[in-house]
Amino acid sequence: MGSAGTRVTLVDVASASGVSPSTASRALHGGAGVREELAFRVRAAAESLGYQVNQQARSLRRGRDDAIGVAMEDFTIPFFGRIVAVVERAAHARGYGVVITCAGSGRSEEEAVEPLLSRSVSGLVVATGTRGAPEGYLADVARRLPVVQVDAHGPSEISDAVGIDNVAAGRRLTEHLIARGHERILFVGSGQAASTVVLRARGYEAAMSAAGLSSRTAWLGYLPTEAAALAARALTEAGDVTAVVSGVARVTMGLLSAKRALGLRHLAVVAIDDLAGADAFEPGLTVLEQDVEDIAAHAAELLFDRIGGYAGPPRHVQVPLQLIERGSGELPPSPALAPDRTTAPTS
Repeated sequence: MGSAGTRVTLVDVASASGVSPSTASRALHGGAGVREELAFRVRAAAESLGYQVNQQARSLRRGRDDAIGVAMEDFTIPFFGRIVAVVERAAHARGYGVVITCAGSGRSEEEAVEPLLSRSVSGLVVATGTRGAPEGYLADVARRLPVVQVDAHGPSEISDAVGIDNVAAGRRLTEHLIARGHERILFVGSGQAASTVVLRARGYEAAMSAAGLSSRTAWLGYLPTEAAALAARALTEAGDVTAVVSGVARVTMGLLSAKRALGLRHLAVVAIDDLAGADAFEPGLTVLEQDVEDIAAHAAELLFDRIGGYAGPPRHVQVPLQLIERGSGELPPSPALAPDRTTAPTS
């Protein structure tokens, strides 16, 4: 049985019964293709571990509520809040409610999806942007009800998906800096569990390699409160960088705070995703902006198509990006980027 304070997951049940997570899910939720002996073993393991299966989840195939679920990574990130706002409007216009769960930074889809299954929702928008879900888990869910993946890594074989070309995004911003003469460029991201950010780092590395330049990457974590300190450390250790690519909004503010604290006025910065007040910085922040409202609108349309009976193959919508030049990404390489003590804070 799970220890106090530890939530038993589907992975635990699968491990205890000697099957894959997708097979365990089918056994617990009444899916097809599971032998009775195997189903009994999985249910026994679930009972022994104290794994709770809501009875509504067993009847997903028989009847669902007039509600959809949205599984997101983090409520505090503006990107996800904007996704939810648009999806909610689309759902309410069709007479559907919305149930929202949060996986938490850098965690898997399972953490957010499981509670939604217990609510017998009619479909799911999954916007976690992370790796780490059990192999086959989301595929099994998509066989039982409509799923749309948002901020997707690319076309999916299991469900409809909407997103940007993350590799191209990282490459485009890096090439923007290289075209202005920068050679010592640092990439900063949250962490390697954030698969979209990893893809953006891959684009950065491709651009640097194509230009014959060395890559430098720093991971600043998932907590905004830590990003500034980790960014300051990364910039100090990098020493001679003249430009930085920020791969995700959650670390951009920390990066800019560190730049200011260190007095690096001439450090060029470009970022993926816009920030509120980005044009108020001096210089203004150059960003590669994805149309979040367009992404969310496509996600809602795809989901309600499926709920309405569309049964075609998985569809993929790739939303274009817009480069907004405000000055920070257009700074030329500084011959000496030592901290400018005239702007550094005094003790």
